[in-house]
Amino acid sequence: MPLSDRERQILSEIESQLADEDPKFVRTVATLPAAPRRARLRYGIAGFVIGVVMLLGIVAHIAWGFAGFVLMLISAVTVLTQLKHMGEDHAGDLGGQVRGGISRYMEGRRSSDDGA
Repeated sequence: MPLSDRERQILSEIESQLADEDPKFVRTVATLPAAPRRARLRYGIAGFVIGVVMLLGIVAHIAWGFAGFVLMLISAVTVLTQLKHMGEDHAGDLGGQVRGGISRYMEGRRSSDDGA
């Protein structure tokens, strides 16, 4: 069921207020589509396994072995690239969390030192 014009307007207002109040959250939510990366990761792993099986086919014909090696190489590069991108996405978040936690800890220490 589609939204009415009034509901769309309310939703738009909520989105703009959220963007004003917490821009970091909005950026995080906007970059969420990790599903394509996970899918590429799965395809890369499956391709690597198929490449190993094809490499074992070198007994039957040299072309099978060569094709399996090439498939394994392409799949390994794909998997490593996707893991790197997934790590970069979460590394910034983790660094911010650590910095935020340390600053909160230090502020708590300062306030308890002032009160004592």
